[in-house]
Amino acid sequence: MPSAFRTDIQALRGLAVLLVVLYHAAVGPFAAGYLGVDIFFVISGFLITSLIRTQLEQSRFSFWEFYYRRAKRLLPAAYVVIALATIAAPLFLSDVGLREFHTQVIGALTFTGNIVFWFQSDYFGGAAETKPLLHFWSLAVEEQYYLLLPAFLTLTPRRWWLLGVSSLLGTSLALCLYVASRDPSAAFYLLPTRFWEVAIGSLGALLPASPRVAAKLSLLRIPALLLLLVIPIAPVGSQHPGADAVLVCLATLILLLVPSRSSLAVRGMARIGDISYSLYLLHWPVLVYVRAAWLTEPPAAAIYAAVFFSVVASLALHRFVEEPCRKGGVASRGRMASGLLAASVFLGFSPAVAIAATNSKVDFNQSRRINYGLGGACVFSPGSPPEAIPRDCQTTDRPRLLVWGDSFAMALVPGLAKTVGEAGLAQVTMNACFPAIGVAAFSKSSKTAPYYPPAFGEDCIRFNDRVLSILKNQPEITTVAISSPFATAVGKDSMLLKRNGDTFAEVETSVDGAAEGIKSLVEAVRALGRRVVIVAPPPVASFDIGDCLERKARGSVMLGRYSDCKIRVSDYRRMRSRTLELLNQVAVKADVEVVSYHDFLCDDTTCKTEIDGKFLYRDSGHLSYEGSEIIARKTRLAERLIRAAR
Repeated sequence: MPSAFRTDIQALRGLAVLLVVLYHAAVGPFAAGYLGVDIFFVISGFLITSLIRTQLEQSRFSFWEFYYRRAKRLLPAAYVVIALATIAAPLFLSDVGLREFHTQVIGALTFTGNIVFWFQSDYFGGAAETKPLLHFWSLAVEEQYYLLLPAFLTLTPRRWWLLGVSSLLGTSLALCLYVASRDPSAAFYLLPTRFWEVAIGSLGALLPASPRVAAKLSLLRIPALLLLLVIPIAPVGSQHPGADAVLVCLATLILLLVPSRSSLAVRGMARIGDISYSLYLLHWPVLVYVRAAWLTEPPAAAIYAAVFFSVVASLALHRFVEEPCRKGGVASRGRMASGLLAASVFLGFSPAVAIAATNSKVDFNQSRRINYGLGGACVFSPGSPPEAIPRDCQTTDRPRLLVWGDSFAMALVPGLAKTVGEAGLAQVTMNACFPAIGVAAFSKSSKTAPYYPPAFGEDCIRFNDRVLSILKNQPEITTVAISSPFATAVGKDSMLLKRNGDTFAEVETSVDGAAEGIKSLVEAVRALGRRVVIVAPPPVASFDIGDCLERKARGSVMLGRYSDCKIRVSDYRRMRSRTLELLNQVAVKADVEVVSYHDFLCDDTTCKTEIDGKFLYRDSGHLSYEGSEIIARKTRLAERLIRAAR
């Protein structure tokens, strides 16, 4: 790496942070602005590897010096942002959100944030937009890389540097492409599948200088720059990390290897690059809290104000924290090291203090716990279809009512179980698997969260086949209630997997395709001499209803039209228009009753989300345990289902 400061690299940092901020703010056409993080990875690998290489060649590399410089460069600004986010958290986050935030703080302080968020990205986990320290995952990936790189370069003979880094890069890239189609969350967050991006920068730093190669690469400078500008607007790949990340990383490497001449545009972008680290740290928690205040997407003016505030605050953070600490002299090393250690301990405990200080007499964790119905044993995993109904998934030895479906079916069960009486109830459910025969929904893109690959669709079809076989062997079950939101079966972000004999075909979602699958299930159940009824899903909202109810009870900051936490009937009908069309079509084609408690919850304009202070919902659509019981008792739901089945 040249010893002189390179304005063009600082300009690349400016471009990277602009892409990320505008993507997170949903401003402009940057559908893949998240690729700014990939640009950061390559730049980081190039600069840090160049530094280590130079110091090793001059026999002056020190592990202590390296990590000390990294700490004073990164930690002070990061700690200020963590502290500010912690102070604001009780004003905007629910009890569940606060506890998750505490884990996020620990992850940020220990550079394991990527692992924390990987664990928090489960089916029932909160949306990414609700996690104030989510962006620390990328810092964790970098620091994990730099726990390995110095040791590798120090212990490996120099003649093996290029081969070693190239081999690790290729292995990581192959692993990334393999995992991305199977577990996108792991591919996104974890070091083994992100290693290759930082390693591309390292490889560039280790390449021997060659004027002839540099001359040829200079011809690619303009195409590389165009790629960095076009790919974030018009991505070509369906999964991430994938083809888009590869193209962006290679384009970034070319620009690093062929320095650009200074120009007004480069110098202007470099000024943004100067505050890129502070802006990256600050913008995300600001946007998270603004969106939390509005419950759903805020008005454009609020987003623009949040971005403007982030830029101004970043200038201050850079001027008064980042730069002074980065330039701290040798005499202050002991004081800075002890100060950072004390700050780490303090910040690690501070969320617990915030939780205790805002603790409510109401146990929101209990009232909003995940509703598994009769229990986790009744929720079957993909690839492990049930052989029989587990004993814990029956309320009597010979239940007469079977509840079959996905997580919405689970949420119905607690209330039905307490009101069905001696008839008894059994539960067989699988997350995200809507009840149908020969058809299932899966995610159209791996960028969808949560992501369900085509293999999940096959598992869902087999699960439903297996439930039908179990039903055949349990003649005491006379009534089958199927339940689901049915939204994925007709959603624009999904595809349908249809069975044709021994093969499967992928087709676009449609009301007709989903209706045929549900009709096939109804006919198959009736062919066994059983009666069947469909339970319509409860009204849903575009915001997290359970979170809203809790924050309203806690007196948190809430703005906008949804601050009363009620569901607008017009919004619900618009959001679920295709689902309602599907249910109407199934009712006619399959001659089956669709039982709804819409009239109980809703008037002409709004739907209730709480009754007598009890939360009916635990999140944006699933009923809470209390909500399930209240609705079942007040609507006599079990009795209605048995009576309506045919």
